[in-house]
Amino acid sequence: MGFRDYYRQYDDLDERELNRERRARRAREKLLALERLPDLDLSGTEWPDLPHSEVVNAAIARARGLVNRYPDRHAAPVRRLLADRHGIAPEQIALGNGAAELLQAAALTLLGRGDELVMPWPSYPLYPLLAAHAGARPVIAEHGRLSDAVTGRTRVLIVCNPNDPTGEYMRSHELGAVLAGLPAHVHVLLDEALVHFQDEESPDACLRLVDAFPRLLVVRTFSKIYGLSGLRAGYAVSSDVDLLAAVAPVLGVNALTQAAVEHALRHGDGEIDRRRRVVSRERLRVTEGLAAQGADVTSSQANFVWVRAPGHSGDAMAHALRRQGVIVAPGGPLGADDHVRAAVLNEAATGRLVRAYGNVVGA
Repeated sequence: MGFRDYYRQYDDLDERELNRERRARRAREKLLALERLPDLDLSGTEWPDLPHSEVVNAAIARARGLVNRYPDRHAAPVRRLLADRHGIAPEQIALGNGAAELLQAAALTLLGRGDELVMPWPSYPLYPLLAAHAGARPVIAEHGRLSDAVTGRTRVLIVCNPNDPTGEYMRSHELGAVLAGLPAHVHVLLDEALVHFQDEESPDACLRLVDAFPRLLVVRTFSKIYGLSGLRAGYAVSSDVDLLAAVAPVLGVNALTQAAVEHALRHGDGEIDRRRRVVSRERLRVTEGLAAQGADVTSSQANFVWVRAPGHSGDAMAHALRRQGVIVAPGGPLGADDHVRAAVLNEAATGRLVRAYGNVVGA
């Protein structure tokens, strides 16, 4: 066979078909590898996979060209992309070094000594610390009745939606009713770190409330479904431009993070939709599989489930599952000693968690 004849045999190959076959083979390999892992870590809430290589390449390319210069402190390209996506003005957006920093900056701006911050519980353990760092007092809203906990000293109401660790979701009409009933001296911080995992309504249903309620600040992150936790990127949305100016970092977000976020926003929607579908499917399978074995599983709209095993404390269940090779988060530090939180990943992880739980309760 001659040189040309050798390469001519590849003329009819479809590169797209080859790529589909390679991706399918890689997916099978990952599932088999997960089955063989000595420990399966379901204790966190960040996305477990590495970002697309092009997202990383965008950050590297920016570093090679601009690492010796200050970044655009206004993050204008990223804010324009976000504004187009949400149908708002760029001036309604502030980019920050992660959602937690933006929430802390808002708390320090809005709270003073003797003020109160109202929150549901169990919820994100950071929230009481936000109040403490501002010299304020955290107040728990009993049984989730947020408005009932508001007093004359309340300056901030904070809501995690979907809630971490329970996964419960407050629909936009419910949130709107809460906002409409609040006195004028109360601001609301809406933490939507996990909003892309909910399938109750449009991802922007609650965010749109900033148009009607200027005392609402919505905070989102690129750490969860976007899988960029290590780059520390988040953003805040509000109609209050003075509050946005107060929470934004003085010198902005670093150039590498801006480049990665910009690329993810321009080219990552297909992958985000795929991740959302996977979580929605596996969340249902996990819930049904555990409930069939007697577990009490909260209806979750997040990328994890909140589980109570009758007759077991959260610590005991976490230790028992660890002996089965599955790591979950005990509920005590998250607000409920009798629960555990388990992340939702993929089909193989669902199978291992359900089997491990069955082995524990069966024993």
